[in-house]
Amino acid sequence: MRTLALGEAFGLIIIPGHSFQFMCSPEDQVAALETFIRHLVPGGTLAIHLDHQNIGWLGALLGDLGGKFEPGSDVRHPNTGHTLRRARAWTYEPSTQTAIVVSKWEEIGADGSILQEWERPPMRLHCVFRFEMSHLLARTGFEVQAVYGDFFKNGLCDDSSDMIWVARKANEP
Repeated sequence: MRTLALGEAFGLIIIPGHSFQFMCSPEDQVAALETFIRHLVPGGTLAIHLDHQNIGWLGALLGDLGGKFEPGSDVRHPNTGHTLRRARAWTYEPSTQTAIVVSKWEEIGADGSILQEWERPPMRLHCVFRFEMSHLLARTGFEVQAVYGDFFKNGLCDDSSDMIWVARKANEP
């Protein structure tokens, strides 16, 4: 994302599923945004999907909630029919605005026994806040067209769980 060079430009670039939040330093964020702007045609649009950070939840990660595995939803394995159970444990580093998640899975047999377990190494996601993103976009030559709180174009509000940013190259029609 930081060094991508496709050799062509596009009218629309979509950065889905919180993937920009894997850019955990200002240098990485700026490099990624500069890459995006190089790949846009004049008047091209950038759309970025981010979490809208819940300060209460992040604060709770510093206390009792942090590091505890919480169960997720179960899914059925398409080949074996066994239940796959996921759990995640989150922690938060306020000094870097970084949330860290460890995910683990269990495959459950028909008798309820655990057939196998596996764990993914920690993933670090930068917790981007509204005005931080606004400044990053301006710094890298983008003009914000809209900020939405969901995929239905509702405005960003305190209880929005998402931030959808729509921007284009500054000084372009």
